[in-house]
Amino acid sequence: SNPSSPTNLGRRTLRDEQWRVALRIATFVIPLGFDTFAVAVALGLRGLYPLRPALLFTLFETAMPLFGLVVGRYVGLRFGALAVYIGAIIIIGLGVHTLRETLADGGEAGALSFESVRGILLAGSAISTDEIAMGFPLGALGLPIVVVLAAIAAQGFFATVTGILIGRRIGTALGRRTSRIAGLSAGVAFLLLGSYLLVERMVLRAG
Repeated sequence: SNPSSPTNLGRRTLRDEQWRVALRIATFVIPLGFDTFAVAVALGLRGLYPLRPALLFTLFETAMPLFGLVVGRYVGLRFGALAVYIGAIIIIGLGVHTLRETLADGGEAGALSFESVRGILLAGSAISTDEIAMGFPLGALGLPIVVVLAAIAAQGFFATVTGILIGRRIGTALGRRTSRIAGLSAGVAFLLLGSYLLVERMVLRAG
């Protein structure tokens, strides 16, 4: 078939758009994965088994962004570029918060409990605060909600299982260092993502 025919060009354009959306979703989900991994390693150092925390984190990290996604989508449709600016600032703020929390070494994982309903609810809420904040910019950019939630669920489960298993098998000093590096990586990634979105929107507006 003719590669320059309208049908083939349309398919290529659709494929390129799908890759673009997938890449954009990945740039949001990977920093969340670093953050989840950091907490999971610390949980592994406590000797916890991965299944219960993984299922809990997956449930909360998937459900919590829904509100932000819906609000972000509405604001994006109503105000356009302004919603993206707000979303970028939220992500930058999330990066600053993550870095401060990691550098302060507050030991968030040490306070998490999975032994009671109250403890489980508190643990799920604590680990999913980043996802709540991230929901708004994801919605503002108009990314497909179902695909976004599926990606967040996948990272929540696999990052938790991997982090806990690693934490159970390495020493305390190395585990704390690994958790700290992952937390710092998440913070830096959030800062870079938010800054990129701001610059990208400014360039598009100037053009």
